[in-house]
Amino acid sequence: MKSDIQEQRYETCFVVNCKESITLRKSPSTKAEECCQIPLGAAVSYVGTAENGFYQVIYNGQTGYALASYLSFENEQDSQQRGTTYMEVVNCKESITLRKTPSTRGEEFCQIPLGAMVEYKGTAENGFYMVVYNGYTGYALASYLTER
Repeated sequence: MKSDIQEQRYETCFVVNCKESITLRKSPSTKAEECCQIPLGAAVSYVGTAENGFYQVIYNGQTGYALASYLSFENEQDSQQRGTTYMEVVNCKESITLRKTPSTRGEEFCQIPLGAMVEYKGTAENGFYMVVYNGYTGYALASYLTER
């Protein structure tokens, strides 16, 4: 007898770019109530992309929200073998701008908060690096990024 209930299949994400753990929250906001901590390297089930730079995920049976910049669809070991370099946003008050072109006049994609991690893709012109943040590939000023 075939069941009408289909098992939901989710992609797996891994916690990266943090020292020890990240916070699973009840809603997609850094001010939202905390559910639990998810340790570095732990696997979570990706449910979908939420607002404010969060992913909706499932960890240990608990559904909540975690910042997308701390989650990767490949584990740390795969990243290291591939030679992925991550950089941290530094030397700013609150955030830096991710732009569509390597120019301070380039159109803005989004803001990248102080302390956030980005994936380094290469050096561009005008003192910019090409980076990936929250699924956007763009340009950020190199003076605000340091290798981790």
